[in-house]
Amino acid sequence: MSLPISNNPIRLRLWLIAILALLMLLLFAVRGQAQVVTANPGEHTLLAAGNALINETVGKEAEAQRGTAVLQNTMAAEFTMMKGWEKKYNSYLKTANGYASALKVATHIYDDGLRILITLDKLRRAINNNPQGIAATVSMNNLYMETTTEMLSVFTLLKDAVAKGGETNMLTGAERSKTLWALEDRLSAFSHKLQQLYLSIRHYRMADVWNRATAGMIERDHRDVALQSLSHWKRYAKEVSLYAK
Repeated sequence: MSLPISNNPIRLRLWLIAILALLMLLLFAVRGQAQVVTANPGEHTLLAAGNALINETVGKEAEAQRGTAVLQNTMAAEFTMMKGWEKKYNSYLKTANGYASALKVATHIYDDGLRILITLDKLRRAINNNPQGIAATVSMNNLYMETTTEMLSVFTLLKDAVAKGGETNMLTGAERSKTLWALEDRLSAFSHKLQQLYLSIRHYRMADVWNRATAGMIERDHRDVALQSLSHWKRYAKEVSLYAK
């Protein structure tokens, strides 16, 4: 039995062309598969090398970050130490300033103390030279009361300072400086009042008390006023020469 296409050349050619096209498609498919199979090992090798390089780079970056973190921690510790030094230095400056302030006020207190001692000696001399000045001063002013008040203020301040001191209740630097400055103020006021009392005792007489009590009650002419002024002037001149030694 003969094939139907054997007697028809056109059909035969078509069949041949179809078979040839099919063979070419199969050949290209096999070649493409071979290329894929052949190319896959190299691609995997390149991918593995790339991943290894990436992992190495990431590892180096992580190591660098750890080193940076250690350096940052070291810098932070050194900065904390520097802040501690700065705090201690500032505390030293405050302490030194308080110490200088205490020295300054102590100098003032020493000066006031010497002035008070010198004034007390002058007061003793004034009482000896003018005993009636003691009684005359009582009526002429309130210096006795004012001087006593200042002296009591100094005594009270010293008593409070001593009461707050001791081993169990010690004063701080600020409290000591405050107490010293307050004591200097009180001693300065006491010295001023004592100086005024000394001048009053050395100058006033009972005649001054009488003239003050009768002021406006007894008519005095210009001669009497001039004589009183001359008496005061002579007395002041004598006092300057007597107490300036």
